[in-house]
Amino acid sequence: MDCVPKAECGCMYQGHYVEAGESFWADESCTGRYTCFAGGRLSLNMTSCPAGQQCQVAKGIRGCYPVNYATCMVSGDPHFVTFDGERYNFQGTCAYEMAGVSSNKTGLESFSVVLQMNGQDKKIGSAVKVVEVKVYGYTFVISKEYAGTVVVNYFLK
Repeated sequence: MDCVPKAECGCMYQGHYVEAGESFWADESCTGRYTCFAGGRLSLNMTSCPAGQQCQVAKGIRGCYPVNYATCMVSGDPHFVTFDGERYNFQGTCAYEMAGVSSNKTGLESFSVVLQMNGQDKKIGSAVKVVEVKVYGYTFVISKEYAGTVVVNYFLK
């Protein structure tokens, strides 16, 4: 270990040594950022994550990380586009979970999107009969039975 002049030393923060020139978040919501200056001086700058980023811990390091968005879609009789952009047709006639988050470990709100499909008396093919979205303790239903409306907290029989 080499000695350095006091004017070149880093900073102490809550019992941890921080190298001069290093910065770190002061809180769990990334609203304040400390910067360590040579000589042991800490400076606090009130700031936040830029648009398109959110405060979170990744690989043990708190920081601002990009928020990734993706879209999936179903249309027609039925044609699917997955979150990664793949397209396919699926002619099933049961209830299927199209999308969802069920783990608390993701940091995302738990939700599910379930499609109920039927054959519509077709010999070939199927169509979406009901879309059910569950999130924040609510159930939203879109169906041909209630055309033009979204029914809240309606439970399918």
